[in-house]
Amino acid sequence: MTQALTLDREHIIYDQIRSSGSEFLSQRTDSHIVMKGYLQKKSEKTKRWKQYHFVLSATEEHLYFFENVRRSKPKGLIDLNYSSVYPVHDSYFGRPNCFQVVVRALDHLSFHYLCAENSDQYQEWMRVLKSYCINTKPKKGNLNNSLKELYNLTITLLDARRISLKHCPHPYCLVSLNDIKMSRTACSEAPDPVWEEEFILDDISTDINTFTVTVFNKKRNTDVEIGYVKINLNDLAQGDTHNDWYTLIPSTTLNLRSADNDLGSIRIKCRFLHEVIMPVKEYSSLKELILAKDFQTVLALAQVCGNDRVPLAKSLLNIFRTCHQEAALLKTLNDKEIEKEETVGTLFRATSLATTLMDQYMRLTASEFLQCAIKPSVYKIMDSKQSCELNPTLMECLAETDTNFNAFIQTLEEVIDIIFRSVDFCPRVLRYICYNLQHSVSGKWPDNENVRTRVVSGFIFLRLLCPALVNPKSFNLISENPTDVAARNMKLVAKVLQSVANLTPVKESYMEKVNPFIMKNKQKMVEFLDELSNVPSLSGVEPDDANVLPPDSVRDLGSIHYICAGHLPELQDMASKQPYLKKLVAVVEMLNIHKKHYKGLM
Repeated sequence: MTQALTLDREHIIYDQIRSSGSEFLSQRTDSHIVMKGYLQKKSEKTKRWKQYHFVLSATEEHLYFFENVRRSKPKGLIDLNYSSVYPVHDSYFGRPNCFQVVVRALDHLSFHYLCAENSDQYQEWMRVLKSYCINTKPKKGNLNNSLKELYNLTITLLDARRISLKHCPHPYCLVSLNDIKMSRTACSEAPDPVWEEEFILDDISTDINTFTVTVFNKKRNTDVEIGYVKINLNDLAQGDTHNDWYTLIPSTTLNLRSADNDLGSIRIKCRFLHEVIMPVKEYSSLKELILAKDFQTVLALAQVCGNDRVPLAKSLLNIFRTCHQEAALLKTLNDKEIEKEETVGTLFRATSLATTLMDQYMRLTASEFLQCAIKPSVYKIMDSKQSCELNPTLMECLAETDTNFNAFIQTLEEVIDIIFRSVDFCPRVLRYICYNLQHSVSGKWPDNENVRTRVVSGFIFLRLLCPALVNPKSFNLISENPTDVAARNMKLVAKVLQSVANLTPVKESYMEKVNPFIMKNKQKMVEFLDELSNVPSLSGVEPDDANVLPPDSVRDLGSIHYICAGHLPELQDMASKQPYLKKLVAVVEMLNIHKKHYKGLM
């Protein structure tokens, strides 16, 4: 009955606040405010994102949002006493760092979609909100509060067969946990669509007991729900990978004749994992090995991690950043990659723990750099309706070639000028890592005059600036999708930028007119990357993440223990040839025994 009143309660509280005038915030001391800061909120009416200033009050357990930090009256509030908090996968909105607060009243669900500027802010908001929301709030009287339970679900939507061309010519899938939407695939083509998209849903809350994969038909205006598959998590053997075909159940919104009931089937691979995170003191020996200055444990894990490469990189970065040792971690892994590489052409081209760490680290720390180097150009390209298309097969009128070319060159000049003036906004630690990259490759290939430029451009341009230009929404530079013309223009600009960074001309015949621009800017690119990399030491430099609160390191240590345990036979084999790994094997075996003991207490 109490929950049924929540909507009326929210309106009453909100009316009282509105009538209280400027006294609302002045009555609240800093001790009442747990957290505050800017987040973007998705409008229920317009579906657009707008920035608000949020304040979390511990007294009422309300999350207020204001037009800006100077406003005394809130625009609205979210009552956390009746709310649950859930993450949102990057694929759902096509942008990272989103989460949702779901308010339940009777049978009504109210969804508040929020987005943080960067990963650190996202993690901190989630950490704080979990202490107040009903699905994640710590249970009172729990004798095992020192233990943490971790539920992970990995879902891979592979393909489908016999999807109805009549009802669903353009299928895509949406994944929900219980009734909470989490992720979605790209659109494919019937009757045998292929997606092969993996969704790693970390740390899902204990109230989740099912997941549903719903197939939609993509239409110009409103997408149509076609069918679904619902899977109970209790039916999945814990830790096992399931790979099965499931028959689609027709959605109730479809008016089907009995002959049309066969909508086809979908192949889903999934793994559900329930892990216990022990008290932090249990992981002290493992942490000591991970942070050892010889990096032998990390290098051993780099050899065996395989499909666990991404979660391993995430946990390692969290642990090393907490200790401000991320520069040493990245330098060591990069040097090992350079040491074992025989040719310049394949350097850092393969996916490895080193490249995954660099990708994740740049995403975590280079937000301001992207805001300065790329965002102004993205907005200018989006505001322009002029096409830069040079491919004659994609042009409606060949007479527009000269106009498009002139616009393209002008855009390129403006984009590269902004990038060249953004050196000071690149994180100092990242610049130091680039310095060490140049130093290492110059020592190995002293006769190759281009290698010191290309090793840095391979990360800064190939893995950061150009991807941000091609897909600015996925880097949180924009909140809405660009037009087709703007998206194509950004793709063309990124292609030329990458050629400049590679110090090579473009190969396509229709792009040859751009090569003089590339030749003109080659030396400027060399100078830019040399200046960016001119940080030979970090002494006296405040860490880039000095103001970031440390993440939940015990959870990261638990994750690394799980990865080690999963690869224990491989580590044991390595230890027989490399005795210094015997201590790691012994620690992992000890932790396995201790975990069994703790599981018995639950």
